[in-house]
Amino acid sequence: MKKLFILISNLLASLFFIWVFTIWTDTYVSYYYPNVVVRDSSPETTFQHVATRLEKLAEETDSFIAIQHQDPNSEGTPVFSYTTFGNGKLPDGLQEKNLEDAQSSSVETNYFVFDGNLDIHLLREELSQLGLTNMHLTIPSKLSTLMAIFSNGFQLISLLIFILTFGALTLISQISQLRSSGIRLISGEKRWSIFLRPVGEDLKGIAVGFSLAGVLAILMQKILSLPTQSLMTIGAGLLSYNLILLSISLFFAQLFAVGIKKIHLMQIIKGQVPVRGIISLILIGQLLAIIIVTLGIGSSLKYSQAWQQHRIGQEAWSQERQLITLSISREGTSPGFDEQAQRKFRTWYQLMDLAVSEQKAFLSRHQLIDRTLQNGMASSKNLTTSTEWHDYSPNGNVLIVTPQYLERQNIPVDTTIEQKMNHLDVGEFVLLLPEHLRSEEEHYKSVFEDDLTSRMSSRDERQQMTATVGYLESGQDRFVYNTTPISYQQFLKDPIIIVITPQSTGPQSILFWVDAVQNYVLFNQLSDAQELIQRQGIENWVSEMQTGYHNYITLLDNIQRERWVMLAGAVLGIATSILLFNTMNRLYFEEFRRAIFIKRIAGLRFLEIHRTYLFAQLGVFLLGFVASVFLMVEIVVAFLVSLLFTGLSLLQLHVQMQKENKMSMLVLKGG
Repeated sequence: MKKLFILISNLLASLFFIWVFTIWTDTYVSYYYPNVVVRDSSPETTFQHVATRLEKLAEETDSFIAIQHQDPNSEGTPVFSYTTFGNGKLPDGLQEKNLEDAQSSSVETNYFVFDGNLDIHLLREELSQLGLTNMHLTIPSKLSTLMAIFSNGFQLISLLIFILTFGALTLISQISQLRSSGIRLISGEKRWSIFLRPVGEDLKGIAVGFSLAGVLAILMQKILSLPTQSLMTIGAGLLSYNLILLSISLFFAQLFAVGIKKIHLMQIIKGQVPVRGIISLILIGQLLAIIIVTLGIGSSLKYSQAWQQHRIGQEAWSQERQLITLSISREGTSPGFDEQAQRKFRTWYQLMDLAVSEQKAFLSRHQLIDRTLQNGMASSKNLTTSTEWHDYSPNGNVLIVTPQYLERQNIPVDTTIEQKMNHLDVGEFVLLLPEHLRSEEEHYKSVFEDDLTSRMSSRDERQQMTATVGYLESGQDRFVYNTTPISYQQFLKDPIIIVITPQSTGPQSILFWVDAVQNYVLFNQLSDAQELIQRQGIENWVSEMQTGYHNYITLLDNIQRERWVMLAGAVLGIATSILLFNTMNRLYFEEFRRAIFIKRIAGLRFLEIHRTYLFAQLGVFLLGFVASVFLMVEIVVAFLVSLLFTGLSLLQLHVQMQKENKMSMLVLKGG
């Protein structure tokens, strides 16, 4: 059983590493090679200036340096390429971009040292002298890469489950050979030799598992054309995992070899062991198993709710497959409010003004992120499938849109309101209230005029905003085009809709529109987005142009995957827990078999006989419950999991008790 587990767990670990590297295909170099991340630069710094200095630096230090580029291709998908300096060859799978084609590229990017004697700190100093700012270093190692891989909750949970399972199997193996160990001791075999024998068997199993997992990794690397460097990390990961298994095996061998000295030889032959210390270890293992299962089930339920909530928008998104969202590159933004930052803000505002006025893009600004943050990221309130939201404050159930939104959603309004929407002057907006709020028109008109005036103001300028009020039919769900990964809601019932344009809010509303560009603005089609960006001459400011539908489906698939893997983790955790319970019961009866039998003859009932043992178990369950709640698991979920484990514990104890009853007379005679 243990050999099979070692083999299967190694193969699964190898497949897991392969899966990680298929995700890291475009960015794996960041986990292997030292690099400088540059987020800002002075206006005087040019790509040619930087390239000239890097070429000299590569010659001086006999190094191979590269600048990374991220550009959208003709379909809007991001493509990574590298301009190199010095003598060398790019790592497998990387695309080169020659110096001539890169002349207009951004200098706010990543700078890699692929080979040579150049110290990464010296590279940062040289880039700083060239006018590049806001930099930080990345110096990867195999340890940091492995930590990055296992930083996700599911990966860490799976590793803990494997460790607990192997620990339980090792413990069972050592216990099962106790009687034969006593006979071997009588025959003169050394104590350490007896208990290290299973370690030798484990070492053979580890060697076989590691070898087969390595062969699988090499085959998959060839089939999937993964970088050669990935094999190094996979090898290090598998080696680390197997060393952990070997350490566990050695630990229990040492525990039994040392502890056995405290027991009389006849007790050893009967199979008795120094159980108190071992039971304590198992109780800790049970506690970890309970927490792991609770986290797994809790996370699985949350992902299920998120998937159901997100899936509601699938039909609506399938009808809007051409809509494009932008991702802004580092060059497209600047921290602070200096002249360079202001220039970029004005450019984005001009792009938005053109896009809206020419009806090539529209705004759908919802408050769902604010709602999620107010509730708390872990709150179950965020995952409701209900579209109702009864908060009609400015940060509540409100949609801020441009006129084209209502056209795309076929939302009917009065003719006078429609004309007003299409001819908004500076300082004007349309406030569309659900019909059931008609009686509170004056209140909402005043509230939103004040809010929009404040929202659209800058530090130096203020534009008074005036509302024209219209009404919408109540009881309607409105599609909000949500592409943010923080909130999964796609519809809102009876939101207040505010209609604005960049022109009507005035030039001082730059910050509002800059914030909206990346998260809340959708372009009609890819060609519209590309044409507007080219007219502004800001191709380097955009890293990708993906369809909103692509972003939606990607997030939906990710949620679905996380839901299943967390559920699988919970199932594995339950299986491991059953194994631990079984081990615990075997130890318990090995130690207290005579006392249990005497209590049964005395007429004590099941709960009376095992009261102390059950109290210890319940204490562990209680600690697990408290720890799970502390780790932000819903109280109901933690309570139900605790009940599940209590039931499993009682059931297994009852089954073991039945087995013991059949051999109780034999135990009494041999006592």
